[in-house]
Amino acid sequence: MTYNRSRFSILSLRRLGAIAAAVCTSTAMQMGGGAALAAYPERPVTIVVPFAAGGASDITARLIARELGETLHQSFVVENKPGASTQIATRNVINSQPDGYTLLLATTSVINNAYLYKNLDYDAAKSLRPVISLVDVPAFLTVGPAMKVNTVQDFLVQARKASASNTLNFGSAGTASTLHLAGEWLNQVADLKGTHIPFKGSGPAMVALASGEVGYSFENYGPALPQVQAGRAHILAIAGPERFAGLPDVPTLHEAAGLPDTNIASWFVLMAPAATPDAHVDQLNKTVNAILAKPTVQKQLLDLGLVPTGGTPDDLAARMKEDSKKWIDIIQAGHVTIDNQ
Repeated sequence: MTYNRSRFSILSLRRLGAIAAAVCTSTAMQMGGGAALAAYPERPVTIVVPFAAGGASDITARLIARELGETLHQSFVVENKPGASTQIATRNVINSQPDGYTLLLATTSVINNAYLYKNLDYDAAKSLRPVISLVDVPAFLTVGPAMKVNTVQDFLVQARKASASNTLNFGSAGTASTLHLAGEWLNQVADLKGTHIPFKGSGPAMVALASGEVGYSFENYGPALPQVQAGRAHILAIAGPERFAGLPDVPTLHEAAGLPDTNIASWFVLMAPAATPDAHVDQLNKTVNAILAKPTVQKQLLDLGLVPTGGTPDDLAARMKEDSKKWIDIIQAGHVTIDNQ
């Protein structure tokens, strides 16, 4: 019996090719999730910031965007959409494709607005999903020349006297800002009757404090620093659970005067549309955690008065739920409202 060697070789090669193709197809199917994760992002990603360029939120977004771009070898573009107490930017991201290519740099307004505006046309809690916490923005009890005190205890003595004569007032960056709510919290826990005087941002609020127009305010480190360095304002304490690394000699309100241990910090976090794939959220979370662990990044943030945080999406969801209750309690007890709701 004879056979055709060349025909056998061709048939064998065809069978081997078919087997190899089947193996490759099966392997690709099994690795599909990993391949999708490795491919993201395949095109530029937009981070929407709800404030104008130049502020702390914008600077934070651009720092993280730059680091993400260098790590993932793709462009991360910051787009500023200020207005309507962050509602414009929030609505823009909610209405975007849930593909991981449009993200929101959210602030505490993303939870507070639900209590402050009766007619919101979106539910951020249901329409957005947490990606990662970026930074905390501590609030510091700061006094000007109208209150000549150097300690929290002396401040409380003078503030209670002024409360009795209805002459106590405090400034903030605007109605319902976390800095305003910090002042309302102090009214509630220290039995004060401070009248809130709102300004259009931290800059004007600090000018009013330094000139004696208001007695005190809660302010963030960056905006307060120029007036403090000029000797026109003085930081007494931080409204947080621990001291700020940039001001190690400044005590917490709990340490200084036994006030309730709390964390009246606002925060910047990354969020995405609710249906964004888990793989994309996990990739972003892992990468940003590594970025926030870099000493150079930590120093840049701390120099701005920002405390790097990080953590898992579940950590952020739990923090937002906890803070939501804290802020609504302060809002309701302080009868805080916003006109034109």
